[in-house]
Amino acid sequence: MSDSAVSTPEKPDVSPARAPAKRKHYHDIDGARSVLMFLSVALHAGTVYAPARPWITQNTARHDFFDWLIFGFHLFVTPTFFFVGGFFAVLLLKRRAIGDFLQNRLLRTAVPLITIALTLNMVEHYLRWVDNREPGEAGGTGVLNWLGSEAFVTVWAGGTWQLHLWFLVSLLPMFALAALVHGVIPKASGLRAAAVRFADWLGGITSGSVSFAFVLLALAAANTANYALASQVPGAYDLIFPGFQSWYKLVSEFPYFVIGVAAALSPRFLNSLFEWRPWMPYAAAVALLLQPYPAPDQSFIDGLGMLFANQLVMWVIVLFILQFFHRFFSEGGPRTQWLADCALSMYLFHHCLVYVYGRMLVGVDWSIALEFTVLTLIAAGTVIAIHEGLVRRFAIVRLLFNGKTDIEGVARQPGLIEAFSPRAKQAKSGPRQSGVTGASAIPK
Repeated sequence: MSDSAVSTPEKPDVSPARAPAKRKHYHDIDGARSVLMFLSVALHAGTVYAPARPWITQNTARHDFFDWLIFGFHLFVTPTFFFVGGFFAVLLLKRRAIGDFLQNRLLRTAVPLITIALTLNMVEHYLRWVDNREPGEAGGTGVLNWLGSEAFVTVWAGGTWQLHLWFLVSLLPMFALAALVHGVIPKASGLRAAAVRFADWLGGITSGSVSFAFVLLALAAANTANYALASQVPGAYDLIFPGFQSWYKLVSEFPYFVIGVAAALSPRFLNSLFEWRPWMPYAAAVALLLQPYPAPDQSFIDGLGMLFANQLVMWVIVLFILQFFHRFFSEGGPRTQWLADCALSMYLFHHCLVYVYGRMLVGVDWSIALEFTVLTLIAAGTVIAIHEGLVRRFAIVRLLFNGKTDIEGVARQPGLIEAFSPRAKQAKSGPRQSGVTGASAIPK
């Protein structure tokens, strides 16, 4: 996951009268990440009612709208996370030693990943096993029966233990790669300077509306090429090792991480990506409406064309979201700060809760729209209660489930009621920066 306060490089000033430069805050980028993590609750609640996900609970009430909903969310939620991950990885490496960076990423990403995988994800897998057993199947349905079953072994060996945490698993090797590149290439190397110049050049050709449209096409082409090349690797669709991911899945979102890296290298490129284009809301709406996806029964040419269209609409929606949050949510304040702090809890906890509450609603004879709304709200509400009552209050819970060690600092930050009080003001945290503003502090 990304952190939300970072410093940007400045020319050194040896003047003793100069005060240390303040860290620049990125409320817009962190706000986009936070809201998308909250939207993930609706995404996974939609799977309970989506015909394309018949194995998600035994609920027989299904509607095609929820297929459209979940596939639409998949177009932009995790790609945006990878952009944010690449962006903040570079900025963290600029102000931390490599060992400190890796320790920070392991703490913030691997610790909550392992904690949730061993607890809530196992609860969900156990419930799925119980729900999918055939009537009259030999053996009991107790937890010990499951632990001794082939299904339990398959959960771990097949990598399905990850569930919604797969993108965190993918991010870890990307962070390691970023640290490796940063450590191997000397700081005075011409290669580093060339990378910055290239990112600046991208910023120059991206500025404006017409040129930006061509850049979108180029980004879609790069993504398509990435998929095509990944598919040619021998064993691309097999797990790299038991319990992990396939090569194809691991690199599928890598271009978003790379563009996030380039945006961090060049403020000019970041500004050009975030530049508001009046036609982008319409383009994003059309992209979300059409949702082109390649199908297995298509010819090679048709499938390739559909894959290109799929990647194009993904970039359109991702960049529109980032532009939208930069335009309207750059100043931050108590509400943004609270959302940023709660976002990781929302993403980590909600998946199992959606399944648990979804099971409870199987026997309820309500309209699908009402069930979906209730399921989304009670799952999100439960996570908020857990975050406010446990994650914000107890150091060990915050460490294990959020990877944070700032329990004393968070106690001074506004809670839910204070942040959303009518008297709460979205106070500015400092002068607005061109293209790069932000949110809460990185835990030490």
